[in-house]
Formats: sequence, structure tokens, C-alpha cells
Amino acid sequence: MLSHKRPGMTRKRIVLALALGCLALFAAFIIVVSWSYTKLIKEGAVDTLDSLNFNNQFSTFKKVVDQTGNGANAVNAESKTAPSIGGDKAAVRVVEFVDFACPFSKEENSIIRELAVSNPDRVWLQVRNFPTVGDDGALLHPGAQAAAVAAYCANEQGKFWAMNDALFANQNNAGTFGADDLRRYALGVGVDGKKYDACLKSGKAEVAVAADHKAGLALGVIGTPTFFVNGYKIDGAIPADIWQKILKLVK
Repeated sequence: MLSHKRPGMTRKRIVLALALGCLALFAAFIIVVSWSYTKLIKEGAVDTLDSLNFNNQFSTFKKVVDQTGNGANAVNAESKTAPSIGGDKAAVRVVEFVDFACPFSKEENSIIRELAVSNPDRVWLQVRNFPTVGDDGALLHPGAQAAAVAAYCANEQGKFWAMNDALFANQNNAGTFGADDLRRYALGVGVDGKKYDACLKSGKAEVAVAADHKAGLALGVIGTPTFFVNGYKIDGAIPADIWQKILKLVK
């Protein structure tokens, strides 16, 4: 008695074989790509920051390019006059736009300051002022402008980082960014009162803060903190574990 194969069963076997074959090819492709990319990272042949996978904790993570769209020419957010710490030849170059009255800037301050202090040869950190303004044109955080001006005048006497920490430490207390309070913080970190008063009176601090704010807007900064890390723009506070990944990736 002759047996007959059902056409439907044959087609199912063919489809299954094709599917398994495609799956095997895809798996092989993933393995090869992963191996190749890992090899390139070790050799320093790729921009390793691209390998970080940012989740919803971060608004954006992208390479900043110039107006021509040429990815090779990343916008430089660095300032020649803004305060900075770390070695000039540090592999990780960080520019942070801050608002001294912003709770997220405060949250980030202890993390990024510890990173910079603990890795002086690996991390260069610069802080620029960005008192955040709402859609109505008013300051989003009252006192932010006055705090930025006070920080500038403290920086004139080499006391920026101490003033930076004092401002964030007192951020949550009502009225702490009034003129008298700000002067008290400045004196508390060793600023000369007469020179501080003269700086405020001159108006140059407002000009410098406005210049930082304008530069931030040109770079697409809309809130704080906003970071520029080796040509990459990152909006939002960055957890310590992500900074450690960045340190490992950037050679």
C-alpha cells in the first residue's frame, strides 16, 4: 500500500526549517557584532560613550554637533573664565550648567564633586550658571539669580567651590538666598566682605551670569542640571554608578 505525504505537513516542515535557519543566522550575527564592538572598545577605536544605555531617568543623551550637522565638530561648552577643577589633560571633561536653587542640581552636587575630587587626574569639571526661567519669563526658582551672582563674586577671590557647597547646603531653608544670607555664606567661606560688596556693586557678576545663561540656551540647555561630557549632552541628574561607567569607558 503506497503512503502519501500530506502537502500541509511538508510546508510546515519547510517553514520551520527556514525559521530555525534565520534564527541561527541572527544569533551568529549578534555574537559577531558584540565581539567586534568589544574588540573596538578595547582598542579605543569607537566613541565608547555611545554604548551607555540611558533610561527614563535622563531626558536625552546625544552627541552635540555644530550647525552644519557635522558630527566630527562637537559644540564646545567650555568657558575660558568659568570656575573649574581637575587636570587640564583629564580624559573626562565635564561642563555642568547649574541652578543653585534647583533641587536636582543640589542632588547632583555631592555626586559630581566627589567624583572630581576623587579623580583629579581623570576628571575635569567646570560649572556654569543657568538660573532657570519659566515660560512666563520669571525665575523658576526664586533666589537663583542672586545665588549665581554671589557665587561669581566668591569665585573672584578663589572661593567658588566653598561657596558652591555652602549654597547647596542651605538651599532648602526659606529665605536663604536673600542678600544678607548670601553675604553671610560668603563671609563664612572666607570671602573678604569689602571686595565682595564691590563686586556686587560693579554689576559685572550679572553680566557674567547672563553670558553663561545665553551660552546655555545656544547649546540647547532648558533645565538643570545639564551636562556636556566629552561632546555629549546629558539632561538631568546622573547617578554615581553611571559616572563610574563613564570613567571606565573613557580612556
